[in-house]
Amino acid sequence: MTANKAVGPTEAIADFVQQADFSTVPVEVRERALAAFVDTVGVAIAGHGDGGFQTLLSTMRPELPTGRATILPTGERTSAMMAALLNGGAGHALDFDDVADQIYGHPSVVLVPVVLAVAEEVGASGRDALTAYALGFEVCCAIAATMQVREHYQRGWHSTATIGVLGATAAAAHLLRLDHTRTRHALGIAASTASGSRQNFGTMTKPLHPGLAARDAVLAAKLASNGFTADPAQLEGPLGYLAMYADSADPSAVARALGNPWELARVGLNVKKYPCCYNTHRTADAILDLVRENPVRPEDIAEIRLTLEPDGFDPLIHRRPQTGLEGKFSPEYVLAAAVLDGKIALASFHDEAVLRPAAQQLLRRVSRHESAVPPIGSGEWEFAYSVVEVETTGGEVVRHRTDVPRGDCRAPLGRDDLEAKFRDCVTFAGTGLDADKLLDELWQLETTGSAGPLLNLSASS
Repeated sequence: MTANKAVGPTEAIADFVQQADFSTVPVEVRERALAAFVDTVGVAIAGHGDGGFQTLLSTMRPELPTGRATILPTGERTSAMMAALLNGGAGHALDFDDVADQIYGHPSVVLVPVVLAVAEEVGASGRDALTAYALGFEVCCAIAATMQVREHYQRGWHSTATIGVLGATAAAAHLLRLDHTRTRHALGIAASTASGSRQNFGTMTKPLHPGLAARDAVLAAKLASNGFTADPAQLEGPLGYLAMYADSADPSAVARALGNPWELARVGLNVKKYPCCYNTHRTADAILDLVRENPVRPEDIAEIRLTLEPDGFDPLIHRRPQTGLEGKFSPEYVLAAAVLDGKIALASFHDEAVLRPAAQQLLRRVSRHESAVPPIGSGEWEFAYSVVEVETTGGEVVRHRTDVPRGDCRAPLGRDDLEAKFRDCVTFAGTGLDADKLLDELWQLETTGSAGPLLNLSASS
């Protein structure tokens, strides 16, 4: 599936979608796509009780048509567009969904809601769904590589949505069997919807971003399927997507990147062990390991000095969080919760947990620092690092450094850990679903035919 032609990105992606076939997707890619489905369905179900999701659901409920697509947290059926919107919002509500370093964002929370909704609506097979996910992931990575995604992110864009909408549109185009021309139009339509501001991190609007991107991807593909048009070279045009969203870009790089090699096999995904911003995970592991090895009472801590790589605090915009949502983007709170509770769990991000006087007092003793050279250990680091130094009131200093957090693609969670996370998510939702039945169903996705909905949540309780 290597695209070697010197063509623009819109055409290259359309070529890639047309060539996609389950038999040509590497086995490792299929396996990782399946694991991504399992993880994303679990975290979306866990979002059931989140205030943001419940507000989104109650707002949209009067508009919900009947349909074949599953709303994961409730088991209801609706149209593909509405299911994609609601599942994307639920899947990101707890910030527990996976991360891809290549796109500096969360691919599966846009891709899985789109793939699941469209596949259920058109009666596609599980194999079709996994193929659509895999090619959508590749498109996200190729777009991110050509546009220098870190610069895009630093300008304030939430790349989960701005890039995810294009990958998800490619996935939907595959499931809807769009021809080459209509796939290009779908991408052009989707490019005009790309949005998402990082200023809204720590609010209900951040989880809305992937929901809107998922909905817009379905809309773009459906419009194109009915003859709706867009510029067939939108992505590379002088006023197009790359010109608007990238400081610098090499449009020809997309054709070279797609499936050459498959990014899901080359790098993989980072599966979250903690329900908070991924940039806090190294810090969470560092402080949890530190306090296990060096038990210290919160009242004996004079200062916690946190050092990250340059720009490592970019998404961590809350220093004095007052809500659970803000706490997910506050390394100060993550450090305080880890010290106080000895763990970071779903319940760590209830508002009342963040507002505990002990947590509010301790997080004020955290100082932030950035350095290209870590203060301890080797001067080399691959993607990022976190060094936590705890100084006690008696003047003792203990330190710990983490470069690769648990669940990272370089230290992946095993199937047992993934299933344990899924069960925790289903239990946390409190909806009475049978997690083991759902897991059995999900792990068999590759053999699921096209008889109807891919999941049967209503029969799992």
